[in-house]
Amino acid sequence: MSCPAEQAVYRLQTEDGPLEIGFIPATNFISAASDLYLYLTTTQRTYWFSFSVSNGYSGMTLHPVSDPVAASNGAKGDGPRELLNDYFAEDAGAVEAEIWSSLRFYSLDEDLTFLFEPPLAGQAAPAYVMMPEIGLTLWYEPQALTEDSKADRDSIPRGIFQLVECLEEPRAKVLP
Repeated sequence: MSCPAEQAVYRLQTEDGPLEIGFIPATNFISAASDLYLYLTTTQRTYWFSFSVSNGYSGMTLHPVSDPVAASNGAKGDGPRELLNDYFAEDAGAVEAEIWSSLRFYSLDEDLTFLFEPPLAGQAAPAYVMMPEIGLTLWYEPQALTEDSKADRDSIPRGIFQLVECLEEPRAKVLP
C-alpha cells in the first residue's frame, strides 16, 4: 500500500484491544531527523514522540513530548515540551539510560528491510514500524512518557505494527 506518512495508520491487535500508531505533520522540522510527530495510542492513553537519529550505527530513538495538537491550540504556540527533561530533573543514571534504550524505533519496508531514517511528510510511509522495548517503560515508568503524573502501568506486547489504512486527507499540521 503506497501512502504518504502523514496519512498512514498502523495497528497491532492485542488481547486487550488494538494499539495504533500514526504520524502528525509539523509546520517545521521538529528535529534534524523529521518533520513528523509519532503518536502511540494504547488501550489507556495516547503518547506523543519526536524523532532523533544518531550519527553512526545506533539508529532512531523516540523522544517523549507533550501533546503537540493541544500545544498548537494553546495561546503561546511554542509546540510541545520534551517530557524526559521534566521527568529527570536530577541525575537519574541507570533508570534514565534504561528508558532511553527502550525508546528505539524501527521502520521496515514491505520486504522487511530496515530503514535508517524516520519518515518525513510527503514521503511514502514504511510498511511496518516497531518499538519492541517500549513496553518496559510503559510498564515500570509510564509517567516518563506522558503528562499524566498518575499514569498507571500500560501493557503493550512486543510486536510489529502494520500499515492498515491510508487516510483520505493528511492530518492537520501542528507547531512548531
